Amino acid sequence: MKSQLTIQSSSITLRPLTLEDQDALYALTRQPEITDILPEWRMTEEQLHGFLQFVVGSYEQFDPKDVRVMLAVVHNKDQQIIGWCGVFPNDMLDRDDREVAYAISRDYRNKGYITEAVNALTTYLFEHTLLDRIVGIVKPFNQPSRKVLEHAGFRYVSRRKLSDQADYDYFERYKVQPAPASSLGLQSQVQLRRACQEDAEVLTEICTRAFDHAIRVWAKGDTVPDSNLCPPGYSSVRMHSYVIREWDYYVIEWDGCTIGGVSVNVLGSRHARLDRIFIDPVCHSRGIGSQVIRLVEAEFPEIGVWKLETSGRHRDNHHFYEKMGYICLYASEDEYGYEKIITIEPVIQLPSEELSNVQGETVTEFYQADLDSVRFSTSNLRDIRMTDCNLSGGKLTNLNMTSILLADLRLTDSKVEFCALDGVHFLDAHLGRDRVPMRWEHCDLKGSHFNDCDLSNVQLEQCQVAGMKINGVAVEELLAAYESMKANR
Repeated sequence: MKSQLTIQSSSITLRPLTLEDQDALYALTRQPEITDILPEWRMTEEQLHGFLQFVVGSYEQFDPKDVRVMLAVVHNKDQQIIGWCGVFPNDMLDRDDREVAYAISRDYRNKGYITEAVNALTTYLFEHTLLDRIVGIVKPFNQPSRKVLEHAGFRYVSRRKLSDQADYDYFERYKVQPAPASSLGLQSQVQLRRACQEDAEVLTEICTRAFDHAIRVWAKGDTVPDSNLCPPGYSSVRMHSYVIREWDYYVIEWDGCTIGGVSVNVLGSRHARLDRIFIDPVCHSRGIGSQVIRLVEAEFPEIGVWKLETSGRHRDNHHFYEKMGYICLYASEDEYGYEKIITIEPVIQLPSEELSNVQGETVTEFYQADLDSVRFSTSNLRDIRMTDCNLSGGKLTNLNMTSILLADLRLTDSKVEFCALDGVHFLDAHLGRDRVPMRWEHCDLKGSHFNDCDLSNVQLEQCQVAGMKINGVAVEELLAAYESMKANR
């Protein structure tokens, strides 16, 4: 059977491995681009020799009823082994599953060679064995491997948590492609759970893939897409950690695997904003978004009015939200604003509603209120919450703002004057899209700490710097070393 396992393709050839291939194979297993994804290939030369002996001996016992095969991928022009490709069982999968596995040298990537190899091998096995289905699994973050399967004719099935407790995207390719599976029953598979800090990294990974995909599809080549298509901090773990801590943030799970997230900003007792909803692109067009919207609304039955903003470019989002009952309130090139009214009661805007909070204290709520030029003086504003408000031109003076949280705000061109900032913590603040520098004048910042901050091109003029340290080195020492260097030139 060994002689029949050579498969010719246009750019590559698949052939059985020999013991003489050990050096070439060992060189591939020294590439971290391969072993970081496939750690089991971090073998010593002795381990690889034993494995290679096993593979070479398996060719004569090749069984079309029980397929287990691994072949070298040879570049036709260079006549070099550039990778491997095989189909065999995997203990983490069902006993009848046969998984395609593959790897390619970093020097031959992004040229379609491994996709050609996977397609050639699976096509050959469908023609010469009893296999009628081959599967593939990839880690969700491994986009190149996913593209290999998709371009080789594999169809995404679902995200699954396997016996190693890791999430994998499960693909399959049939000898004869069956009819598309119905999405019925999806409702019982999709669920929400409250996000915890341990979810921040995986939510960041999925959110990054989702919005990067949207940018590629809808940005139309713009270098700076709008803030809804490219939300600030969408790829920052710290931003997701903040939302988990301060807002209502939920993990979207499908069959127990994380596939997305949704955050809700509760504006009042009956009003909320659907801040951000994202689903891994590989799970799009499966009706999951509709299920998530309904689950969110069920999670907050007291909310009668929902608001959201989405990119003016993202046409699919417009159709989706309108299908879910949202009405467009305004539209521009950069942003569409939507509202969905669930309650049949009229929305009270002014005068304010008198309600009770969880402590039994009276709470006054203003929703869509016009408070232009309103003055608050000698007032108790303890536990005040301002969300989604326009404060342009506002002036806050002589206030006690102890323990206040100012977050997710745009403070462009604002001024902070004659304020005691003792204990204030600036966290993940930035200069906005236009990068207009901040100005600090006549400020007492003695003893403050700057940690992991970008202070590039910061200028200090006529400032007291006694005792200042940069990475643990006193600034006096740095200046003395500079003066000494100038004197010795």
